[in-house]
Amino acid sequence: AAYKAPATEMEELLANIWQDVLGIPDIGISDNFFTLGGDSIKGIQMASRLNQHGLKLEMKDLFQHPTIEELVSYVERTEGKEADQGPVEGEAILTPIQRWFFDRKFTNQHHWNQSVMLHAPKGFDPIAVEKTLQALTEHHDALRMVYREEQGDVIQAFQTIDECKISLEIVDLYGSDEDMLKSQIKVLADRLQSSLDINNGPIVKAEQYRTEKGDHLLIAIHHLAVDGVSWRILLQDFASGYLQAEKQEDIVFPPKTNSFKDWGEELLAFSQSEQLSKQADYWEQIDAEHISPVPKDHELEKRLVKHTSSVISELSEEETKHLLTDVHHPYGTEINDLLLSALGLTMEEWTKQQKIGINLEGHGREDIIPNVNISRTVGWFTAQYPVVLDMPGERDLSAVIKTVKEGLRRVPDKGIGYGILRYLSESKQKKGFTPDISFNYLGQFDSEVKTEFFEPSSYDMGRQVSEESEALYALSFSGMVRNNRFVISCSYNEKEYDRSTVEELMERFKDHLLLLIRHCTEKEDKEFTPSDFSAEDLEMDEMGDIFDMLEENLK
Repeated sequence: AAYKAPATEMEELLANIWQDVLGIPDIGISDNFFTLGGDSIKGIQMASRLNQHGLKLEMKDLFQHPTIEELVSYVERTEGKEADQGPVEGEAILTPIQRWFFDRKFTNQHHWNQSVMLHAPKGFDPIAVEKTLQALTEHHDALRMVYREEQGDVIQAFQTIDECKISLEIVDLYGSDEDMLKSQIKVLADRLQSSLDINNGPIVKAEQYRTEKGDHLLIAIHHLAVDGVSWRILLQDFASGYLQAEKQEDIVFPPKTNSFKDWGEELLAFSQSEQLSKQADYWEQIDAEHISPVPKDHELEKRLVKHTSSVISELSEEETKHLLTDVHHPYGTEINDLLLSALGLTMEEWTKQQKIGINLEGHGREDIIPNVNISRTVGWFTAQYPVVLDMPGERDLSAVIKTVKEGLRRVPDKGIGYGILRYLSESKQKKGFTPDISFNYLGQFDSEVKTEFFEPSSYDMGRQVSEESEALYALSFSGMVRNNRFVISCSYNEKEYDRSTVEELMERFKDHLLLLIRHCTEKEDKEFTPSDFSAEDLEMDEMGDIFDMLEENLK
């Protein structure tokens, strides 16, 4: 769109926030958030920035009105009292994803982490690092959670600040050549990853590796307390806190939003609501779907993490730029619509089945509870849910994109209700099918992990999950943007699949994705689908008839 400058104070504020979150200068009020590279995670980051100005925005409004000039009238002043800024204590209800974790009874539950490794070319000040990590555990209460079993139930409780002191290990690796450094850091990182303790704490550990070419800082957190959105909050706070600590200032973070404990209690109340009960029929129909298992090269009794391998493919910077921006104009898509269209085409071709079952992960922070703000809250919020892609059975890419898009838009509240019905509601939904395939788009980490003084480390972070842990899916696909390139990875079990099978699947996936990108970038006309309108029961063919009638009347 032609540049249209902000004219009001609110438009100016939104434009500045968009520029910060999207990393793009000179955003005008008629620019589309999603064609600029925005996604749902960046939407949450935008809401968090607004919250710091005493303002709020619901994500559904961003999706329906993705330009500043449309969106500005939906920004509201925050209502109700500010979230309690003191340390959270006592016990907290387990969220559905946490209940799922304990239900699975993974071998070695203590070793099931998420982590980052940061590289500072000029080195980290260990005193500033330790102060910042301590401030993070005091401010973000979820980092002080521990778990104990009582009469068959798992109890989640917060340690006090005095009980939870960060210990930072400093390891001097000066004098090691590159091969030795890689080997030493891998051994040290593996040891750190396996040393967390969910019963007694800590569930956060860090090590600083000092080398001639700067320092590498590994931070590992048990997955029970963190997810992808939480990491973005933590990294932003770590960067600002470290700068304050270096200047010997008191570390002050932006105000807390509602606590993880508050969220669990609100979810429990929501689990008995009429709004959720209306979704039960949808999820029962999904669970009743008959989906054929995907082909296997070899049968095995148990999938273990230690037998997991992966195949990685990536797009060029130019192809990635298209995928994040202009491909979404013709059909009003989000990135998941195109990624799952490519995956659906790949699986349909391979399995010879039109119905493809996939386990999806969402960020689980949907606007389902009024006046509860979790835009700056750390914890494990992830929503897991099954989807069935009903492929149209034709090579018409337009039909494929629109069918997948509409199937995903029919998922109530982006899937958050599935886990609540399964684990929290009184009439707990019976166990449904577990798809053989999982898919998770992790977003763009480039801007979050790269600052003026640190960047992502190239060294191995160690094994984040125990080798003896169970792997759930035959094929696990995950995508993210790294170094300005879209990278897709497929994890599989070496005892179940030959590597050549997975390599061929990944080639097909990439080919289909590039076809879709080319189709969308070459398409000039915009095509609407029923979810672009407010009529809930409108079907695709009915909408086509309406547009045909309008066209006739205009002749």
